[in-house]
Amino acid sequence: MTATSSRSGATVTVICRMPSGLVMDLYDEGALQARPTPGALPVVKDSIRLSGARRDPRFHKKDNIMLGMGGRTEVPADFWEAWSKQNAELMPLKKGLIFAMPKEADAVSRLAELRDERTGLEGLDKDKMPGITPFAKEEF
Repeated sequence: MTATSSRSGATVTVICRMPSGLVMDLYDEGALQARPTPGALPVVKDSIRLSGARRDPRFHKKDNIMLGMGGRTEVPADFWEAWSKQNAELMPLKKGLIFAMPKEADAVSRLAELRDERTGLEGLDKDKMPGITPFAKEEF
C-alpha cells in the first residue's frame, strides 16, 4: 500500500469480493481535466491495493469456494471518498463487489448479508457440472 495517511486519521474498512483484489489508483482531478492529448494517461497521485476474496480468513485453497468471501483492507476515509467519486461508474463498485463501512464489524456484517449473492466471479461447482462425472479413485 502506497497511500498516504488520511489527514483526519479516519479510516474505513473496504471489502473486495473480487477473487484477486483490485488496485485503486487515485488521480489528480486537475490533471484529469487538463489532459493535453487524447488517450494520454494521467499520473497516479496515490494508490492502494485491496485484498481480494482469496485473502478472506475463511478461504481455503483446496476448496476454492469464493461465495460469501471478501478481502478486508483499511483505507483512509478521504482516499476512499475521492476514489469512489472518481470511479462512480466502475461496475464492481456499482454492483457491490467493492464497498466500505466505517467500522470493520459493520463491513463484516454486510459481507455476511451478501453470503448467498453470487458475484459471477466464483469458480464452477465441480459437483454440479452437467455431463461431468469424476473418476472413482479405484479406477486408477
